[in-house]
Amino acid sequence: DDRLGGVLAALFHDVPRGRLAGALAGPLGMAQARRVADLVGLHGALHRPFPDDERRSGLARMALAADLRVLHAVAGAVAEGTSGEQVEWSAMIAEEAGLLGREPLRALREGLRSALEGLGGDAVERCWAQARDLWVDGRLTTVEEAVAATWRWRSGDFPSLIQLVGPSGSGKSTFVGGLAGVGTRVSLDELRESRGSRADQRANGDVLRDGLDRLDRALAAGGTVVWDATSLNRQQRSLVGAVAHRRDAFVTHAVLLVDEAELVRRNAVRQHPVPPDVLAGQLHRFVPPYPGDAHRTWYVGASGAIEDTDGIESGGT
Repeated sequence: DDRLGGVLAALFHDVPRGRLAGALAGPLGMAQARRVADLVGLHGALHRPFPDDERRSGLARMALAADLRVLHAVAGAVAEGTSGEQVEWSAMIAEEAGLLGREPLRALREGLRSALEGLGGDAVERCWAQARDLWVDGRLTTVEEAVAATWRWRSGDFPSLIQLVGPSGSGKSTFVGGLAGVGTRVSLDELRESRGSRADQRANGDVLRDGLDRLDRALAAGGTVVWDATSLNRQQRSLVGAVAHRRDAFVTHAVLLVDEAELVRRNAVRQHPVPPDVLAGQLHRFVPPYPGDAHRTWYVGASGAIEDTDGIESGGT
């Protein structure tokens, strides 16, 4: 699987990640598809100069999404000119930092999971996410340090945000309909509709501000809140993430990865289809989040079910 992932990532190294993951999910399965796409998205960073004092933490962040052995092999295979020297230097630093093992976080993840046995699922996931981020920053390395650093989240006394991520027709609303325990759903399409037309994009700024205000109030009240919008890129997600951070919410990205042909087919029969050029524009702008961008990530396929997860219960990279 590692070799196959590396070969496919090298072959498709210039294909947009969102399209690639959706196209590969059917033939490869979601877990392998999203790992190949993440290799494609990350390998280019190894070609560029990077401050050495920040390189370890940057590589550790990448290790949340990709096997660094495979990532460096892909970057080396497609390197041009002097970029290959940057890849070699990066691999040396990764090896010195102990990041080239197959699963550098496995012992920490399994140890913390065992230490927190008996806690609620979201509390365990939140503790793991916080420990993982501290590990990335080099602030902890052992299970004992992780247990001590995460005590404040063990009660589970925090709101929860599920942020949907995916183009029109990927199944976001259908997925939300199957979720249990949702207290509030903030839908930007429904807010536009309440103003007269869900297709009217002229007041997008006002709609977004209204949605963020509703999100803030819902998270302040506690419980589980769903943000129902395309959230196609990091900038769009960051606005929602800032509200969640302010309310100390546990954030789950629900990333919907569906093949482009299926999206086009679905759009043609939707109750509220978007113009073909709008869908094409969404696919062009779609940059899925990486593992570690939220506390937990769900990967939802064309079936509408969660087909892979990044979190304490995942198998790691």
